[in-house]
Amino acid sequence: MNDLQQHFNHQLESCPDTIKRWVIGLSGGLDSVVLLHLAARAIPAEQLLVVTVDHQLQAQSSQWTDFCRQLAVSLHLPFYHEQVVVPEGASVERAARDARYRVFEKILQPDDCLLLAHHLNDQAETMLFRLLRGAGVRGLAGIPPRRTFGKASLFRPLLDIARPQLQQWAQAEQLAWVEDPSNRDLSFDRNYLRHKVIPVLEARWPRFARRWASTARFMRESEQLHQDLAIIDSESVALGDGLDCSALAQLSPARQNNLLRFWCRAADVVLSERQLLAIKQLIGAADDRQPVVQLGHLQLRRYQGVLLLQTDDTELEWGDRPLIASLELPQGRLVVSESAVRGLKSLAGVTLRNRRDGDRCRPLGRGGSCSLKKLFQESGIPAWQRRSWPVCVVGDEIVALPGICVCENWQSEKKGSGFALKWQPTALSVKGDSDTL
Repeated sequence: MNDLQQHFNHQLESCPDTIKRWVIGLSGGLDSVVLLHLAARAIPAEQLLVVTVDHQLQAQSSQWTDFCRQLAVSLHLPFYHEQVVVPEGASVERAARDARYRVFEKILQPDDCLLLAHHLNDQAETMLFRLLRGAGVRGLAGIPPRRTFGKASLFRPLLDIARPQLQQWAQAEQLAWVEDPSNRDLSFDRNYLRHKVIPVLEARWPRFARRWASTARFMRESEQLHQDLAIIDSESVALGDGLDCSALAQLSPARQNNLLRFWCRAADVVLSERQLLAIKQLIGAADDRQPVVQLGHLQLRRYQGVLLLQTDDTELEWGDRPLIASLELPQGRLVVSESAVRGLKSLAGVTLRNRRDGDRCRPLGRGGSCSLKKLFQESGIPAWQRRSWPVCVVGDEIVALPGICVCENWQSEKKGSGFALKWQPTALSVKGDSDTL
């Protein structure tokens, strides 16, 4: 029975020396109870924190929290718990998981490592579930043993251990744990697989779970290759914060799909086959059409031969907001800085509003008035961005258009004085990736 402790200790040795605190996710079930006892025997108490999340989905949930608290106290370990409200929806399991992970992410610090008790059978169950849902390589990579998690890291040291081995160890150590009756509810897809499908597979192929774990490792390697290829392709296809449609069209269909999935996943958007097809049609669309593909809270547009992934173009209402300093908003960033040229002479009394029909101003050096529409066109500002572009006014007079012009009589008296204003609409870069498995 010491083999399990040795396995756990060996797994910890593979972790970076920079980890200062280990956070144990404890539900009170068999798996997490075993994990906690293994950790308590291998890690000094001052480096441990036990965290329990009460989803309030069962009448006994508060009793389970009390059980977890008493267990932590008996091991002389600090304990934190939090109740969450799981929203109603199609998947209670997914909603509960998301709520739980939000709690974990909130309390984790940069040098923390979150330990979770997923095991070999969980891996096989996850892969089978995703296979039935039509997952690709990324989905069939299964549960990753470790990954970045918010500011910290996440590690699953028991992922190579079968559940029966955990139960044998717990019984030999005379450990107690709680049983969640919802785990027997066959209306949940995962429970149906666990109790009705997987036992049949294991009876016919006893090493089913371990073989699937090997397949998951192969799939993770393949997924890494896909990511590496997407990064290589993005170097030749990226244009600013978007993708050059002409360069993208030169890639094979498979590489196009791979790069598009990579790019959108960096913005936490998982493309469906229908969305991917719509994007492929967008690539070949005429420039004057300015078509849009809606991707949840984001929009993908083609503009001047470039694919741009941006936040929804719901108009930002400025509402005569006072201009005091730089602003960070979902739709963009307004930067206020010292000007290297003749900037806006003062922020006193300046407010921000939206563009109005017929708006005109007198840009510095222009020698007369000009419509805002013409200024936007000359600056190459896409039509959909103009609706939320801030207009700086004092009273009824336009004094500046951030990033475009300062108006006559509102400039500073000499160069290197006054304020430079710049509006940066939110655009999602091609660079980077988001590993959310």
